[in-house]
Amino acid sequence: MRSMDTLTHALSTMLAARASHPLPPKPGQMSLAARSWAGFFAGAFPDIDFIAGFAGITAYLNYHRGITHSLLMIPLWALLLASLFSLLSRGRYEWRAFYGVCVLSLFVHIFGDIITAYGTMVFAPFSDYKLSFPTTFIIDPYFTGIILLGLILSFTLKRQAQKFALYGFAVLLVYVLAQSWWQNMAIKEAYTSIPVTKLDNAKVHALPQPVSPFNWKIIIATPEHYYVRYINLFRSEELHNSPQANIFSRANALYLPLQEIEWEVIPKFGVGPTQEIAQRIWQDDALADVRRFMLFPAVFRFEQATDYTCVWFADQRFVLGKLRAPFIFGGCEQHGTQKRKFFRLQDEQPVPLS
Repeated sequence: MRSMDTLTHALSTMLAARASHPLPPKPGQMSLAARSWAGFFAGAFPDIDFIAGFAGITAYLNYHRGITHSLLMIPLWALLLASLFSLLSRGRYEWRAFYGVCVLSLFVHIFGDIITAYGTMVFAPFSDYKLSFPTTFIIDPYFTGIILLGLILSFTLKRQAQKFALYGFAVLLVYVLAQSWWQNMAIKEAYTSIPVTKLDNAKVHALPQPVSPFNWKIIIATPEHYYVRYINLFRSEELHNSPQANIFSRANALYLPLQEIEWEVIPKFGVGPTQEIAQRIWQDDALADVRRFMLFPAVFRFEQATDYTCVWFADQRFVLGKLRAPFIFGGCEQHGTQKRKFFRLQDEQPVPLS
């Protein structure tokens, strides 16, 4: 669960490029086809930062959605991309012809990441602050479907290509606004059903979830606990799955009708004597990058052995009930010595943290 997938980004920026195609044509103006593909590849460009993963998971956490996703860097990236596209066109179009669509595409890509829960460093390289207005799940079939429908109509009805692309992009924006409204509904539901009377100024977070835009996860963070609830805004009955159900059905069944109020209370560092071990591991310098990355960290599980204890942490942004979660980190402390080793949990196997 990293960010909106690169193909959806590229398709959305192709749609935006076609929707913004100037009419009537001007001298030296790019063809609609050239503008479309320039938008497609410029929109995919920011995700080139995946290469940070080759330097290790901590480098990925530090640099993904960083400088290539910065609003401040858009003019520079657009200039570089426009110059490259001009060269690839063998001089048919000047870089200026590509510059505007590159700026637009980069902005649309960044906006598409901001509306997910991961967080985007829009002020890099001057700040690592991560901006997020989480209205949309990272893989939303309805979001992608609207884009595809707009593109299909735009390519099929060539005489009205720009108009249908504009309609498609407008519907996409309306869908995001609707998601924002549903998020507000989820937050209001949290305030009406919260199981504690005093929250110490804790903020209510409603995060978009998979399968349906009506599925939301509510997180309320207090100094020691998280209060978590999975809801579907319009479901009337709880879903039940057989043990053989696929992962999408099992995920969808997590979200209960509003009348079924079930809050899960999650201690950040567990309970009992293992709390001290969990806190020591979590505060170790080896997990500094993980601490910066996780917004809602909590103990995912403990593992006890004869001579050591392992503690695994997960971010509640990415936890879906008892389904497998990404970005699980932790450490093992040797009994009596407090010597520690640190790992990432990948496919249920510990991988040394780099």
